[in-house]
Amino acid sequence: MPHDPASLTPARLLQLFKSHPRLLIAPAIIGAVLAAASTLVTPRDWRAEQGLLVRSDAAGYAEQRLGKFTDLSEMKTVQETLLELARSQSVVTEVLQEIDGRAPSRQAIADFRDKLRFDPPGGAEFGKTEVFYLGFLDPDRDRAVRIVEALAERLDARLNELRDHKAASLVAEVQRSADVAREQLHQQIERLAEFESSVGADLIELRHLTTPNGGSSELGQTALAIDADRRRSAEARQRNEALLVELRAAIDDPARILATPDALLESQPALRRLKNGLVDSQLNVARTRGARTANHPFVRAARHAQEAVQAELIRELPAAIAGVELELEVALRREADLAAQLQRLRARSAGLASKRSGYAELVAGVEGQTGVLESSLRQLADAKAARAGANSASLLSPIDLVETGAHPVGPGRTATTAAGGLAGLLLGAVLVVVLHAPRPDVPTATAAPIQVTSHHSAPESRSDWPVGAPQEARTDWAADSWGGAAWGIEQPQGGATQTIGV
Repeated sequence: MPHDPASLTPARLLQLFKSHPRLLIAPAIIGAVLAAASTLVTPRDWRAEQGLLVRSDAAGYAEQRLGKFTDLSEMKTVQETLLELARSQSVVTEVLQEIDGRAPSRQAIADFRDKLRFDPPGGAEFGKTEVFYLGFLDPDRDRAVRIVEALAERLDARLNELRDHKAASLVAEVQRSADVAREQLHQQIERLAEFESSVGADLIELRHLTTPNGGSSELGQTALAIDADRRRSAEARQRNEALLVELRAAIDDPARILATPDALLESQPALRRLKNGLVDSQLNVARTRGARTANHPFVRAARHAQEAVQAELIRELPAAIAGVELELEVALRREADLAAQLQRLRARSAGLASKRSGYAELVAGVEGQTGVLESSLRQLADAKAARAGANSASLLSPIDLVETGAHPVGPGRTATTAAGGLAGLLLGAVLVVVLHAPRPDVPTATAAPIQVTSHHSAPESRSDWPVGAPQEARTDWAADSWGGAAWGIEQPQGGATQTIGV
């Protein structure tokens, strides 16, 4: 394969560089000199930094460890707030005015923000640790140190001011909420007191109905006692009615009194004693007649005593009947009175039941508003504690004094000069290649005669023709490297092929 004399091989490049050493070395020298001069003119920045430790507010966080953040998002939020405070115009202006003794310009403030550094510890992510480093870049080493010290001091003061302002707004807001809650509680209490005064003596029973413990109330116990009295009175009335029937029957048949149970005669002690005396006299007559004759004086005396007791019993029956009737009348009146009392108690219970829902709603409103007021008062106490802490304590703690490195940041003078020389050397190599590299010789194009050739057997002798498309125009390219070009256009015309060369 022939070698192109215009191609650039590594050997030709090396020979080209040896042929033009001045053009290659002069830009390298100039670049090194310019880079060295730039290191003398352009000052290098010193980096001053100070490690700071941030903690959370201790006030209002009784359920966590004091000074510890509840989660990483809270710690990241605090550090982002510190970053924005450090870049704020007020803090930057105060720091520069303290260091320079004059009000800074807008450009000075912008440059300050560009040179400010706010970095986490090495290898950590911002907001994941409580430690961060506050740094600043400045050509003057002492000025960088003083700026970092002033910035840390102003950042702490500004953070405390922000905390105080935030706590003051919270105190005002929560105080307003507490006042509103207290006013609403007073309104609820007034409504409840008015309702309770309308209830009157049944207030205790109404309160008992609304208590969650439940149980038997005094009104319920009274109703049970009245109902028990009604049952006892009904039982006594039934006994007296049965006794009255027996006494009226005993007037015609005195012997029936002997069969009357003692339980019916409990209300008639005299009649019961006469009944027992009559039984005793009959027993005495029976015993006497069993030992003596019927005409014996003892038998007659016993019989006479029996007749006397029986006569006395008969005389006592009307008085006993009148007493039983009186007891029946009293029992009926007592039953009616007890029924009326029970009816009144039930009416009172129904009235209290109708008022129970309204009273329970009022009580729940007072209790709920009391809880709201207690919560507002707790929040108010926390806000006041946070405000007091903002004025007396700091959230930032310096880890150590401000430090600077042993050397300025960035590349040194030697590295800068070497980089400038290398850049110049590359520029010289480019210039050598552009100005002195060989170029290909391209001859001018001349018109060639047009030859028309008829090929009757062209398809069989042209193997590179596309199969299946004999009617399409074909173009063949032929050229040599850098020596010229020629086009051959073959256009099939029927059975012949016309070749046109240019």
